[in-house]
Amino acid sequence: MANSQTHFLRSSVLPFELRYSDNSNACYKKHSHPEFSIGVVDSGVSEYINQNLKQEISVGSTVIINPEAVHSCNPKTGTNWSYKMLFVQPDWLTDLQNSISGTEKSEFQLFKQKHSRCSTLYQDFQSLSQVLIENESPLLVEESAITFFSNLILNDLKAPFINIIPKQATHLAYQYISDNVDNNISISEIARESGLSHFYLIHSFKKQYGITPHAYQMMMKINKAKILLKKGNDIVSIATDLGFTDQSHFHRHFKSIVAATPRQYKKNR
Repeated sequence: MANSQTHFLRSSVLPFELRYSDNSNACYKKHSHPEFSIGVVDSGVSEYINQNLKQEISVGSTVIINPEAVHSCNPKTGTNWSYKMLFVQPDWLTDLQNSISGTEKSEFQLFKQKHSRCSTLYQDFQSLSQVLIENESPLLVEESAITFFSNLILNDLKAPFINIIPKQATHLAYQYISDNVDNNISISEIARESGLSHFYLIHSFKKQYGITPHAYQMMMKINKAKILLKKGNDIVSIATDLGFTDQSHFHRHFKSIVAATPRQYKKNR
């Protein structure tokens, strides 16, 4: 029996559940579930069945499974595999689909694609999974998920994204983030303030300012932290007051922007 353990991670921010396992030989009967699911193979070779599709998949493969679709995915006989699988409540995706299309459909729109070898999709899923596992910022979790699934929807529709949002609406989002540097605000709060949907908020903000809402929020937090460090404030207190989950979270983001640790920066003020 393989020495493996399956992990289940339920997001505190979104209706998501991430399941991941290393070196597993566990097998599943054909089954279905009400959630939409998408997953990747990290190692090994597996047999993937999704309704009328049956094929071997390996590292770099991404599987896409609509709600209630009968499927299975198991390691090739006599082998082990590693994988990640993300389960998403359909209502959340339906809202995003409507936001992108500008419609008010009540039912989830089925994805046409069931399998992909696209390296970009594979890497983007790995990045989203890492954000969900770390779960360090609600804004980053929402932003990452909306960006990933927006691209998935647009690619499945083979539709280009057209941004026709007035600049004033995006500026309201920009100003709201600026005014709430100390708070861990959510995408929903920013969207409500600007009058934009979650989808258009993220895409429009990046197009207008060249940076995502979360990246801008983090930049403003670090700029304020620099001011407080130069005043001699305590590092632990700064991290707490600016809404960082812990010191390592603060340390990592500070160094990525300033190229020095908070302690180094304070010492040379």
